[in-house]
Amino acid sequence: MLTYLIIATLLIGIISAAVFVVYEKNSPAATMAWLLALLFIPYLGLAAYFLFGRRRLKTRVRLIRAIREKVGDLWETLDFDGSMKDALKATDGRPKYHDLMLLAYRVPGLPPTLGNLVQVQNNAEDAYPAILSSIASAREHIHALYYIIKPDSSGRKFRDALVERAKAGVEVRLLYDDIGCWQIKPDFFAPLVEAGGKVSEYRPVRFARFRTFYANLRNHRKILVIDGQTAYTGGINIGDEYLGLDAEMGFWRDTNVKLTGPAAAHVQLVFAEDWYYSTGELLTQAYVRQGETKPEGGGIVQIVPSGPDRSREQVAQLYFTAITSARKSVYITTPYYIPDEAVQTALVAASLRGVDVRLLVPGKPDRKIIKYASRSYFRELLAAGCKIYEYRKGFIHAKTMSSDGDLAIIGTANMDIRSFRLNFEISAVCYDGAVAEELDAHFMEDIANADRIQLATFSKRPRVDQFIENMARLTSSLL
Repeated sequence: MLTYLIIATLLIGIISAAVFVVYEKNSPAATMAWLLALLFIPYLGLAAYFLFGRRRLKTRVRLIRAIREKVGDLWETLDFDGSMKDALKATDGRPKYHDLMLLAYRVPGLPPTLGNLVQVQNNAEDAYPAILSSIASAREHIHALYYIIKPDSSGRKFRDALVERAKAGVEVRLLYDDIGCWQIKPDFFAPLVEAGGKVSEYRPVRFARFRTFYANLRNHRKILVIDGQTAYTGGINIGDEYLGLDAEMGFWRDTNVKLTGPAAAHVQLVFAEDWYYSTGELLTQAYVRQGETKPEGGGIVQIVPSGPDRSREQVAQLYFTAITSARKSVYITTPYYIPDEAVQTALVAASLRGVDVRLLVPGKPDRKIIKYASRSYFRELLAAGCKIYEYRKGFIHAKTMSSDGDLAIIGTANMDIRSFRLNFEISAVCYDGAVAEELDAHFMEDIANADRIQLATFSKRPRVDQFIENMARLTSSLL
């Protein structure tokens, strides 16, 4: 009797999972892969699907709608449509910009804003002093969200800086991802809470042994907003590792961006959504200061949030449109290159029509399976004329793209399926030649510390490596 019950339960689970797989409208290849796994390896297939397959957050979708309804006056105060019109007018004659601006705004998203000071920060050595200085200058509030905060010297300095401001009467809110911060003990942030700060975990895991069940739908954003006027984002988390102090990883190459001006208000809105989802506390328009600080001669910046709570894959569409709009050059730095078919095809097509396409990835990965999966995409790119480099100075974690010397994207999203579909990310799109040229210069410095992969040599690699790469590629949606 028990055997029949187990079989019946398994069949119900498989049928239910199959219905969800078809209902979720994934790519045909992904849908077929899940269905075949459920059919031929039902136990593993069913377990894998419920661990990794389902990716929509219905509760979060409802909350995001709620926050947008509750702060309707906030959207009107910010005058999104007015900002969009101003940006289109300021870039009149450059339709490439218009395509990207409109796409990012209509997904739905946020409009570009004028009058922003953009400061690119190379590595944690540049970013950390600026971050700590900005925290020390806060007079009203500090809002921080990080995927990873390590309980080490850098983590303690960051925490203690927040504690000092909280004791001075500044409102401090800190949100951290519970998977990314798995090393953090419950009492690590106790001094901040005792000082009056507010701390919350994003999608907390109550039992450590079940962390795998929460591997998807993580908040991969890195955000710091000071008094609603200055914001930081990019690839840099908080920890000694990012200063190159980890003996195994060695030198750590990364990129962050500091935004002063109206764009900071839009980063604030992204934090407000995440904070509301995690705590139920609604931040009002008093925390948004758009327009009060517009640096002289500042540039145009568009903040693009993305995640599985939105109906479209914003970051994938952002990259796709930027690549297909390029006429001269596309330089991409990413620690993980596991793209969807559209982005891969866009890069191939861009190279074939004469665009200088260059891709920089780690030579020393933090996970070997990532390197194998990434390399499975290289031959098609190389055959089309793309130039691929593997960084050898240390580990490169920057997530940047520059195009034609006049467009720059700096954010938290890797160029992989997980960032495209499963994680919550944020990108800063800078329609600014000076910023793009700065990224181009850093890119050229980085490839001077990298090995270029040649098609002739790459094609002769051992067949066993090719087999491992193709097998790793089959797991791309899980990496």
